[in-house]
Amino acid sequence: MVVGGGIGGMQASLDLADSGFYVYMVEKSSSIGGRMAQLDKTFPTNDCSMCIMSPKLVECGRHLNIEILTLSEIEHIDGEEGNFQVRVHQKARYVDPDKCTGCGDCAQVCPVSLPDKFNQDLNTRAATYLTYPQSVPRVYAIDKLDRPPCISACPANINVQGYVAMVKAGKYKEAIEIIMKDMPLPGILGRVCVRFCEEQCRRKELDEPVSIKELKRFASDQIDILSLPIPEITYKEERVAIIGSGPSGLAAAYFLALDGYRSTIFEALGVAGGMLAVGIPEFRLPREVVETEIENITRYGVTIQTNAPIGKERTIDHLLDKDGFKAVYVATGAHRGMKLNIPGEEDYKNFHQCAPWLREVNLGSITQIKGKVIVLGGGNAAIDAARVSVRLGADEVHIVYRRTQNEMPADPFEIEEALLEGVSLHILVSPKRVIGEDGILKGLECLKNTLGEPDSSGRRRPVPIEGSEFFIASDHIIAAIGQTLDKSFASNLKDIEFSDYDLLTVNPDTLETKKKGVFAGGDVVTGPKTVIEAIAQGKQAAAAIAAYLQGNEIPSFTEPDRKEKTYTPIDPHESPQARAPVPTLPVTERIHTFEEANLSMDEETAKREAARCLDCGVCCECFQCVEACKAEAIDHTMTDRWLDITVGSVIL
Repeated sequence: MVVGGGIGGMQASLDLADSGFYVYMVEKSSSIGGRMAQLDKTFPTNDCSMCIMSPKLVECGRHLNIEILTLSEIEHIDGEEGNFQVRVHQKARYVDPDKCTGCGDCAQVCPVSLPDKFNQDLNTRAATYLTYPQSVPRVYAIDKLDRPPCISACPANINVQGYVAMVKAGKYKEAIEIIMKDMPLPGILGRVCVRFCEEQCRRKELDEPVSIKELKRFASDQIDILSLPIPEITYKEERVAIIGSGPSGLAAAYFLALDGYRSTIFEALGVAGGMLAVGIPEFRLPREVVETEIENITRYGVTIQTNAPIGKERTIDHLLDKDGFKAVYVATGAHRGMKLNIPGEEDYKNFHQCAPWLREVNLGSITQIKGKVIVLGGGNAAIDAARVSVRLGADEVHIVYRRTQNEMPADPFEIEEALLEGVSLHILVSPKRVIGEDGILKGLECLKNTLGEPDSSGRRRPVPIEGSEFFIASDHIIAAIGQTLDKSFASNLKDIEFSDYDLLTVNPDTLETKKKGVFAGGDVVTGPKTVIEAIAQGKQAAAAIAAYLQGNEIPSFTEPDRKEKTYTPIDPHESPQARAPVPTLPVTERIHTFEEANLSMDEETAKREAARCLDCGVCCECFQCVEACKAEAIDHTMTDRWLDITVGSVIL
């Protein structure tokens, strides 16, 4: 065994091979040649390095007694002189050396651009690369590191780096196709996602995170999703019932369809979409976007029945025993508002719970609001209620929140937009009593708070200050402190359980309830969370249900978290680049309309923003190389190998 594929290793290998020995040449890079391959001239004759070395490269590559092990390193050596056992770790090349023709088509379509270490960072190379033009073996390799933190942070594990790279390359159809491998609602998420990915973006170590959500929205705006081809699906006989057409139910139906299972979604309301349709204001999420992406899901063989509540008349048992469904997924969400438990909250008709109130607004039952409005809470629903009130004509809108603005769980961008639109924010304030006279709401008595020790959420607990009462006049109060379940879907069903927090109890690994064949996910299990988290549970449930129907063990959905992860190093000389701002309608214009307030980037800005990505994982697994390779040599499923080789001697 010769360790090292430079000029010395090649000469030693050739001498030994010519003497009749079988030689393993171990080289850690993807090609042999070593340092001499990087040189222009040699000392002292000033001869061309490659002219001297090329014949030896060719001879090593062709010699029957030389086996070249590239991308390989020795892990350990045991034994004694004449009988060594060598453990060699060979990294995956992701290109089949028996098929690769060395044409380079794969490298030409690769969107990743990296400093070329072979050329001392004087130029760049793609993630799919040949070390240098005369490389032996002349087989391309694909460089991969650990999954980027943006992907790991996404509950649905969307390939963020992949679709951002496609935006940079101007391939918007491909960007949407990458997104839809892990999530079926790109236009919706491009508008309402809370951006867990951006919180972990390594770009913020230089300046600001990449505007990932807005790039998703931009890509979705460039493509008619209904024009994308549907994959060929061979449908199985078993059918699945899904209760609720919100993001979790839609995601479950989509991924079940990809697995070959037809599903019927039962929606209690007259419109499909759940909270997407009736819980998020249209100026944030236009109905047209929701309707189009739901229509796209129906193209996969999914049936949606509206005005079809499950519970008293048609039960879950009925779905399983009489309607022939082999499994049920409960994704009803959490649509009931939580009570404040303060005096007066149930005494006045102008005291509203946020979720039902927003539903009436979105369905067109409430078209205006007069006077002063108080919104209680600090989440996204509270911000939505406040901004909706502005658009409905309220004279004043006040948000009352018991902690500071930094502790508000709402999207900071949405908070700032609300403040720009004239909403007043009262922090460190708790409601004490709803005040009215003769059945008419007059306002809210409040207490000032100070922050104490952290509670179970990790945030400092608000502590009321005695004697700090004050009054805020209002004509309407909207409570947005949380949402809980409507349990009507479980009527006459004794086999499922609810937790102390009135959430449906499931096996956390399988999402199956106590009743065999009945699964649940989304807000009905977790309590009110985000759209992307609901989608992630729908995706998980689809895999669990498919395994259940096939009689297979339900897979684990938790990946082991390695402490040490390898990403591309951040270049300290990288120039800071400003994050692209989100274009919006002028404040004076948008507060009078439910037209979409945030606008899409222009193409030049989007490509420039996408180019800020540091390509942390090197290969972004966009699979453009797979499509480009006519020899079908690309294989992203390759894994590392460990070779146990017995040799008589080792030359370093």
